[in-house]
Amino acid sequence: MTIIKVTGTGLLREWTSREDITRREAADRLQVGVATLDSWLQGNRRPGLAAARVIEEATNGLVKTDDWLTEEELATVRSARP
Repeated sequence: MTIIKVTGTGLLREWTSREDITRREAADRLQVGVATLDSWLQGNRRPGLAAARVIEEATNGLVKTDDWLTEEELATVRSARP
């Protein structure tokens, strides 16, 4: 099992703690199953773009879409932006 180091994982944990909600409630708000949420919280998987956008909206911008990118991916995105 590979752990993916991205800021989204920690921020998503912070959001669930701040909101004081259960994993089930968090999964419902993010429109995913608990197993999927758990895999994000453990850093085993990352959400796809559509799910990352749902997360950004549900967390009121605490967890941004870019927070799920690795440093290398962020560098690539930044160099491609005008």
